[in-house]
Amino acid sequence: MVKDSRGRVKNFIKILQRLSTYLAYFGALSLFLMMCLTIMDVAGRCIFNKPVLGAYELTEFMILILIFSFLGYTQTKKSHISVDLFMMYFPEKFKIFIEILNHLACLAIMILIVWMGFEKAVEMMGTRESSPNLAVPSYPFVFFLVLGCAVLCIEFVKDIVFYLKSKKGGSY
Repeated sequence: MVKDSRGRVKNFIKILQRLSTYLAYFGALSLFLMMCLTIMDVAGRCIFNKPVLGAYELTEFMILILIFSFLGYTQTKKSHISVDLFMMYFPEKFKIFIEILNHLACLAIMILIVWMGFEKAVEMMGTRESSPNLAVPSYPFVFFLVLGCAVLCIEFVKDIVFYLKSKKGGSY
């Protein structure tokens, strides 16, 4: 029974890592497309005196994709910025306690963002809100924000469980 649940947890972690990685690839594609769009916009403006219509709006949408696609991946790799100026002076159990507290606070904030983002996306879908120049619907991008934050929430839960198990001497 215990081995079976550990296997499920390991499979879940693998699936979560794949999802985070695929979202990161999607974010990288968004960055590449944003660079191409910016080059075309600047070239069009300088050479032909004709900028790309809607480049500003498309860049806004791509930046949203870029940011929220990398949240879970960055948490998986433990690459978020942290300041641990005094942490080296504290005992290991206190460090774990602080990490758990930090993750719980971040999890609470991200859950609020997921909840409010989902409500906002549903509202935008109902009102058919779209961008001014290109009339691109805005709600899919807000749903993407919700997806990125939800993946980050799952990563926080995974890390909290890991810290609780490491406090007891366990691991995944």
